[in-house]
Amino acid sequence: MLLYIYLFSVIVGGILLAASILLGGKDADTEASAEVDLDADADADAGEADVGAHGDIAGFLYLFLSLRFWTFFLAFFGLTGVVLDVFGLVSHELIGLALAVGMGATIGTGASWLIRKLSKDAPGEAVRSTDYVGKTARVLVPFEGERVGKVRVEIGGNSIDLLATGVAEDTAGNRADEVLIVEMDGNRARVARLDAKKAG
Repeated sequence: MLLYIYLFSVIVGGILLAASILLGGKDADTEASAEVDLDADADADAGEADVGAHGDIAGFLYLFLSLRFWTFFLAFFGLTGVVLDVFGLVSHELIGLALAVGMGATIGTGASWLIRKLSKDAPGEAVRSTDYVGKTARVLVPFEGERVGKVRVEIGGNSIDLLATGVAEDTAGNRADEVLIVEMDGNRARVARLDAKKAG
């Protein structure tokens, strides 16, 4: 009876793995969106001191709620069970079942964590508005008063251009000035000149 369960699991897991490979980045994009939602909820509900803890919990739940985890779990649970059962490597089928579950859970968790880690560290991942605050930028298009200019900031090794205005007490920005991004208003940066901040 268990052998049929193992065979069913390895077939379903194999099909899901093959589909994931054929789909390429589409599966990763779907899972990344789910991860962003979990992380955003954790950040929204947590205070500054608790953000890390909530992020860890969200990441832990993400592993076990993701299709990727269950794909690897089914494939390696089934494969381990088939090998142990067919070759008679264990004395009792319950021992084989425990080993198969352990192998599936270990491989599923490890593979999901590794792929998630690599995707988060990959260049070009989505940048949050809070990532800009506190960064220095170079003025590309000067701004003054209510006039909107443009600045360039380096985030994660990438150059990103943003529309920008000055803060109320420091409204002038000339080309090639270095400025500090003090807040984000949607996709627009509010900046202050570095020399003005030092002088204050």
